[in-house]
This record gives sequence, structure tokens and C-alpha cells, in this order.
Amino acid sequence: MSVIKDPDIAEQITFYDRWNESHRTGLLSDISKEIRVRGLRVLEHIRASGLQQPKILEVGCGTGWLTEALCNLGPVTAIDLSPRAIEIAQARGINAELIAGDFYQHEFQKQAYDAGVCIETLFYVSDQPAFLRKFASLMKPGAIVGFSTINKFIYERSSDIGAPEEGQVRHWLSKNETRKLLEPYFDILLIETLEPRGDSGILRLTSSFKLNKLLKMFFSDQQIKRAKEKAGLGGGVVIMCRRNNIR
Repeated sequence: MSVIKDPDIAEQITFYDRWNESHRTGLLSDISKEIRVRGLRVLEHIRASGLQQPKILEVGCGTGWLTEALCNLGPVTAIDLSPRAIEIAQARGINAELIAGDFYQHEFQKQAYDAGVCIETLFYVSDQPAFLRKFASLMKPGAIVGFSTINKFIYERSSDIGAPEEGQVRHWLSKNETRKLLEPYFDILLIETLEPRGDSGILRLTSSFKLNKLLKMFFSDQQIKRAKEKAGLGGGVVIMCRRNNIR
């Protein structure tokens, strides 16, 4: 059985520069509702943590749609692989240290950050254990860290999701797989799924018009949505953690 090799960094940069040029201006309106909900939920949890002017590291910041809001909490260092994404963020005058570069190769100060944010990035990484090992090494003990990612079970059963494009890495993770990757470095505070989706396999039942019409006779749309999210049927996953002292 042959193993499909991931695109190299140069190919990934070409893909993301092209994609950001055609899809992003840096405004919140560019971002799909699902991604906005996940990112803003992470922001909400960090704000609620009570950290005062935390020094924040954002990895995979894109064009800075969330970076701008993070700057209201404390000083932010934000990095993205795509130079074009960072150019767009800089053009908007975001008051953060914005870095275009490979997170693996860039030198950061160890244990320098009070909070970390990684939105919609982990499943686009080739070596996820190495990525998280470095990410964790940059956090102070006790730092609050928020991840958002997709729910592998749901996305594998969503007919509107196409194959990876040329130059794009894609390694979806289940909730349990993500938890196992994080637990050596972080204490898990919360895992929740958000924004139900999916229409294939067993999800044909949960998304069916007839079932949802019946449920609406007894429950509000919001109650139905929250029940699905609590059942793990959200298309996205938000994970809040605290950096441990073990490794």
C-alpha cells in the first residue's frame, strides 16, 4: 500500500498565498459562520479566564480576523505560513507582532506566553506531535490555550467537503485523537462540538427533514441544536486547555 506524501513547505506556501489572495480580505465577513463561531468561542473562554493583559501567541493567524480581537486582551504575537495572509493583516493595521514563516523553524522565546490560540490549523499540519510539542514549549506553566478544529467523524460524512487541493495538507482528527495528542502537555478543561452538520451515513437520519420537523413540535431550534452539539454532532470542536508542568 503506497503512502501519499504531504506537499512540501514551498508547495503549501504557494497554495495558501493563492488561496488567501482569492478568498480573504482580513474582515470577519470573509470567514464562514462555522469558523467564526469556533474562533469567537475560544476568544470568549480566554477572556473569561481572568488573565490580565496576557501575552498571547496565535499560530495559524491567517489574515488576522481573530488576531485583532485578541489584541484587546493583551499583546499578541501571530504567525502564519502564508506571506500573503500576513500582508493582508499588516495592511489592516493590526496592532500585533505579525510573522510570515514556518512555525517549526521560527525561533521563539521558551515559556514566554500566558495564553495560546490555534484556530483551524492543527489538521493542516503534517507532523502534529512535533507541532504540539513546540507549541507547548512556548507556553508558561498554567497558560490557557484554546484550539479549534474540525470533527473528523462529521466531516467524513459531509457531502459538501471536497478533496484536498494541490499543495494542501489535510489530516483530520477525531475528538479522542486530538485529546491524546494534547494530554502529554495540557490539562483538558473543556471539549465541545459546535454547529451541527453532515448529511451522509448515519447523519442522514440526524439531519433529515422529517426527524427535525417532528422535533420542532416539542423543542425550539436552539434546543435541538444544543442537543446535537452535546451529542458530539457539531462539525467543529473547541478545546480549552491549561499548560501542565509535566513536560
